[in-house]
Amino acid sequence: MRLLSFAISVLCCLMCGWPLLGQQNSGLRIYWVDVEGGAATLLVTPAGESILIDSGNPGRRDAERIHRVATERAGLKAIDHHVITHWHLDHYGGIERLSQLMPIRHFYHRGIPDSLPEDRVNFPVLIKAFKAAAEGRETTLKPGDRLPLKAVDSKAIVEIRCLCGSGEVVPDEPTAAENPLARDHKPQPEDPTDNAKSLGFLIKFGGFRFLDLGDLTWNIEYKLVAPTDKIGPVDVYQSTHHGLEVSNNPVLMRTVQPRVVVFNNGPRKGAHPTVIANLRRLPEVPDIYQLHRNLNAMPHENTEPKFIANESADCGAEPIWLEVAADGRSYTVHVGATGFSKRYNVKHPE
Repeated sequence: MRLLSFAISVLCCLMCGWPLLGQQNSGLRIYWVDVEGGAATLLVTPAGESILIDSGNPGRRDAERIHRVATERAGLKAIDHHVITHWHLDHYGGIERLSQLMPIRHFYHRGIPDSLPEDRVNFPVLIKAFKAAAEGRETTLKPGDRLPLKAVDSKAIVEIRCLCGSGEVVPDEPTAAENPLARDHKPQPEDPTDNAKSLGFLIKFGGFRFLDLGDLTWNIEYKLVAPTDKIGPVDVYQSTHHGLEVSNNPVLMRTVQPRVVVFNNGPRKGAHPTVIANLRRLPEVPDIYQLHRNLNAMPHENTEPKFIANESADCGAEPIWLEVAADGRSYTVHVGATGFSKRYNVKHPE
């Protein structure tokens, strides 16, 4: 009976495209966990080191979904590095429960503010829970910092560089040319919330480039590509702020020219039609993946059904994940348990 159960488990893993637990993987893996319009992006390096960027909403649901993906899909026993992009509850609220489910070895953030005007009720409670979980194992990040990661060898190095935080961005290179696209920027009113102070990261592995800017908003996004481009072209862009229209500045998207865009959206939050329309206007239209169908939008305002992991609000919390090849020259994106996958070559192989 045990042999039959094991065989069924193996077959399910193969049909769903998931690597088997314990299977050696010499590339970079990225998992987008469905936290219903919050954020939880899990990376596993070739050295087996794990980085979780954000941990969803408070309570059991999101933390248990992250734990399930981390243990059952990624084969992890602990989270080595947990990065909080900013202090909104849908990005760090799951820490208390997650820390009860598995060890979290170190925490990174932009610094803890004394108060959060936009969330006076929840912030004191959640920060207390965060401090209890972190127990002083914290590092404050600023633009230009890099996470300390292990390397298998010189050909399998993952670099995670902080591009922005607390409203500041990395400086322009002295010899960099001005970005001609910057002239098309149309400023929005200044954002006083913690979104504008989000940490944002460029992740590199070989020629592969992945951009995650948390919930960074319009005017600070612009600073990253003006007067010069401080990011460069990317292969995969995690649509900023769940794909809301107060973020995803078209100047930034036109500058970084993603080949793949992933929305960490919920059924009624994110993947805004305006953002999708702007992506479809790019000179090279990227493939757009959504964790959820946007139920507030028309069918044609969503991406193609094969690129959507969860079609309804009552769903199985299917994730999206990708694996970068060991040489960093290609990557494959998988959509939940649907069996759909697509392979891409990186834009600028090293």
